[in-house]
Amino acid sequence: VADRKLKSLKDHFYRYSLKLRQKVKTVTIDMYEPYMSLIKQLFPNAKIIIDRFHIVQSLNRALNMSRVHVMNCYRTSNRPLYNKYKSYWKLFLKPFETLEAFNYHKVHLFKEWKTEKGIINYLLGVDVELFNTYHYVHELRRLLKENQIEKFNHKLFSIHLSDVCPKLRPVIRTLRRLAAFIENTMTYSNLTNGPLEGINNKIKLIKRVSFGYRNYDNLRNRIIITSRLFASTTKKEIKKLKVA
Repeated sequence: VADRKLKSLKDHFYRYSLKLRQKVKTVTIDMYEPYMSLIKQLFPNAKIIIDRFHIVQSLNRALNMSRVHVMNCYRTSNRPLYNKYKSYWKLFLKPFETLEAFNYHKVHLFKEWKTEKGIINYLLGVDVELFNTYHYVHELRRLLKENQIEKFNHKLFSIHLSDVCPKLRPVIRTLRRLAAFIENTMTYSNLTNGPLEGINNKIKLIKRVSFGYRNYDNLRNRIIITSRLFASTTKKEIKKLKVA
C-alpha cells in the first residue's frame, strides 16, 4: 500500500472478493478510530482487537504527563521537590508490584535511606490527584495483563473523572468508547501486531539510511527483499538470492 490514507486502503482491499474478506476472523490494530469503521466495511465478520501495547502506551503517556504537570508546579517554589519528580520518572512507570519495598539504601536527592516504594509513596503523597491517577493506571494495567475482563470494565467505568489528573481523562473516555474492542484484546490474548510493528520499524530504518526514496516501487522492492517477503519456488533460486 502506497500510504495509510483510507482511500488507498479501500482500493487495496477491495481487490479481494467479498467472499474472501468474509473469511477474516480478527484484525489487530492500534487505537486509530477511523480504521475501525473501515475494517467493519471491508471485513464484516472480523472482530477488532486493539493491541495491548497501545493501550498500555496511552495509559503510561497520560501518567507521565500528569507527573510532569505536578512537577512543573514546583519549578520555582520548591526546587528540591521538582528535582525529585524529574529524577525518578522511571519509577512512576515501573509496575507497582515490582517496586522494591524492603531493601533500604541511600538514594539521590533524599537525606534518609529509601526503598523504591518509599520514593514513590513520598512523591505521591504530595498531590491527591496524582496519587489517584498513579494507582488507577497501574490497576488497569494489571487487570489488562491478567485478562480480567469484568474487573477491568468495572474499574474503567466506575472512576469519577474529577478524581484523576486532567491528562488522564481523555484517555479514560477513549478506552470507555473502545471497551468492546478491549474485551477482544483480553479474549484473544495471544494475538498481537508486534511482528507487523517490527516490519514498520525496519521500513523506517530503510528510508532513513537511504535518505528517502523518490520511487515508491524501488522502496517496495527493497522492503520485500530485506524482509524476505518474496516467494521463491526452488532452492536454487534461494541460493542465488543469498549469494546476491
